[in-house]
Amino acid sequence: MSNMRQIARLAGVSLATVSMALRDLPQITPPTRDRVKEIARKLNYALPHQRTVDGCVIGYIIHDRFGVLATDILRGAMEEARSHKFGVMITQVAQSKRWIEEAVNDLLDTGIRGLVIEHSYAGLLPRRILLSLRSRNIHVVQVMNKVFADPIDSVCRNEMEYARTAAEHLTALGHRRVLLFEALQWETSVPAFQAHNIEVALLTPASGATGVQRAFEEYLRMSPRPTAIITNTDDDAFRLYHLVRLHGLRIPADLSILGMGDMLEDYLYPDITTIDIQPMEMGRTGVRLLAERMAAAQPPHEITEYHDIALPAHIIDRGSTGPPSAVE
Repeated sequence: MSNMRQIARLAGVSLATVSMALRDLPQITPPTRDRVKEIARKLNYALPHQRTVDGCVIGYIIHDRFGVLATDILRGAMEEARSHKFGVMITQVAQSKRWIEEAVNDLLDTGIRGLVIEHSYAGLLPRRILLSLRSRNIHVVQVMNKVFADPIDSVCRNEMEYARTAAEHLTALGHRRVLLFEALQWETSVPAFQAHNIEVALLTPASGATGVQRAFEEYLRMSPRPTAIITNTDDDAFRLYHLVRLHGLRIPADLSILGMGDMLEDYLYPDITTIDIQPMEMGRTGVRLLAERMAAAQPPHEITEYHDIALPAHIIDRGSTGPPSAVE
């Protein structure tokens, strides 16, 4: 039977492109997708996810402080796991290399066939963890954040895509000065705003309500003040929303607020405009990638091409962003 490598050669594309085209992922243009599918049809190629791996048990590592975003990713992953009849061993871990390594070892003892790591850990995990998994023929997919430096199948956040989406939205509204709550990697995204002639200021607030309050106080001292603030989560946007109102500022006329994650709705008026980063699809895609790796029966140490999927983002406009009141 023909394999994906042959399809890639005939179509003049990479293996990753073949895989994404056959799974109808939005990163692939329609002409390329149609060309790949036609070649696959002529070669009578069976998609990896059509080969059965039903009944397997996979591991799932998640941060012990779920949060709405992490929970939505998990929901999508569980939906996809059910479609493959996977059993799922979920392990909660703290933000600690040692705890994650212990969780991996515990899951290996249960006989898992694959592993998804959905974690907010800011640093990279020791390479020995990944080598241990590969030596046991365990395929690994990371979702939300990248925790291994080695190449590995990933469906993770993409701050550059989120920044581009936000910059286009705010530029169309007439904003020229924006403040970013830099809890993650917004600093790498500044060029996306500069490309739209938007001046950017960065703040790194501490977590929680106190951190947002201190960041807002610093915003009030700025001159001139940015006309829009972008937060890393809808939770921070929610906290900021109330501080803005308490100080007598109008939303969005005096200050536009843009959240991230599509976590809140119908709590406020106007509701928070947000960047939808597709958390449930992130979870679904991660488990789907894992199922394909397991079905293909190729040992992890023999894989040379990996999937690094960044889902497209879009703005859900609920009214907390609008044109600035003053002409700049």
